[in-house]
Amino acid sequence: MAKRRSGSPSSVLRPASPSAAAALPRRPLYPAWSEAENRVADRFARAIVSGRYPNVNQALPDCRRELAPIAPGLQRTEDAVAWKLLCRAYDFGLPRRVRYWTDQEKRLLDRYASALARGEYPKSSTAVREVKRAFERAGLGVRHPDSAILDRVIARSRALGRPRCSAPFSPVEDRVFDRFARALLRSEYRCGKAAAADCRRALSQAGSASRRSEPAIAKRINARARALGWTQKFEPWTASGTRIIDRFARAFISGKYPSIAAASRDCRPALARAGQFKNRTEGGLHCKLRVRVIDMGMSGLKPRWSRGEVRILDRFARAIIRGAYPGAKAAAASCQRALERAGMSARGGVPAVEDKLRRELRALRSHHPP
Repeated sequence: MAKRRSGSPSSVLRPASPSAAAALPRRPLYPAWSEAENRVADRFARAIVSGRYPNVNQALPDCRRELAPIAPGLQRTEDAVAWKLLCRAYDFGLPRRVRYWTDQEKRLLDRYASALARGEYPKSSTAVREVKRAFERAGLGVRHPDSAILDRVIARSRALGRPRCSAPFSPVEDRVFDRFARALLRSEYRCGKAAAADCRRALSQAGSASRRSEPAIAKRINARARALGWTQKFEPWTASGTRIIDRFARAFISGKYPSIAAASRDCRPALARAGQFKNRTEGGLHCKLRVRVIDMGMSGLKPRWSRGEVRILDRFARAIIRGAYPGAKAAAASCQRALERAGMSARGGVPAVEDKLRRELRALRSHHPP
């Protein structure tokens, strides 16, 4: 992908080759930005750089509200305005990092990292929740994901004297882990995760001052058990769980869901409410749901989209981001026709193409957030 060479939103995602650019659909619906629109966009871009708005998403509603009376017959999409603001903010000096930290955010976070280093919080995740509440009380908003806040809290607390949790395992700890590993061999526990809570209590009774998390304890138990010849056994689905999966399989066959992935997303909460999703994975549910659909007589399912189909879908997803289409729903029919012209099956018709386009858009925006 070529680098952006101007402040135009259409240049944010530019195809790498001229042939790919020629294959992109034209965009007659949205003309170039007028001088009045550019003045409004520049004003809000400068406000983002100055810190008046924490990010583009916060400035977007106000900017669109001021753009509306300038061209009443032209309603630019949120994506088009967001990319325009981002490009102009970069031109005015916005740091080219997805998640930069302001000085005020750093000061607030250091206060809770220091408390974590003093032992006022039992674990890092507790400090993360307090940091997020402090950001909201200060009117900053939570601009960073939990993982980014956690990484910074851990780094700052260690810099302030908190000992590392990932110290080498001591002989005392390994003796406790071996005891629970042998319990797995005797089938007293299903896996290391099921034994982690009891193992943590045993470590405390043995005088271990380690603050290891339960996932780390479970991982260590599994590793010691595998060294002794243990392999994890996966239990078959119960009759109750299978009935719930069959209900969503029939809904998929009837056309209620455009894809198995969409049916799986709604099936998981139903299984969890019935207590049938313990120690299960989303991938295992997807496979089971697909097998049940095939068992019910539906054939022709493909395990994944081909590379050629993904290239066409990616082309339309980028066109949506540039503003050529208002959204995935408006682009789905054109994308389906492009797939048919290329001799590829349009899996499930327009609804399936629309669902896949939405997923492609989410993937693109996660790598290039406004």
